[in-house]
Amino acid sequence: EVREVARNREATARYGWSPYMHDPKLKARLHRIRVPTLLLWGTADRVISQPYGQAYCAAIPGARFEPIERAGHYPHLEQPDEFARRIFAFVDATP
Repeated sequence: EVREVARNREATARYGWSPYMHDPKLKARLHRIRVPTLLLWGTADRVISQPYGQAYCAAIPGARFEPIERAGHYPHLEQPDEFARRIFAFVDATP
């Protein structure tokens, strides 16, 4: 399991290296998303600010932004039960 996590991070580094961890064209493409979208964001994220996530969410038609308390950059690891609960609630409420 530890090896799998390490390999996933290695893959992220390979794909996100140049330009470093961002796609300069992404923001201009977000308006094309046509599926229900939920952005879950750790309120204690010190890597990417909450206003940054909210701005990207606003660029996706109909997207919903939900902060997760007591979570940082990895809310799925730091608050897994709350993360899963939010996803299931979103899926259940989506037509």
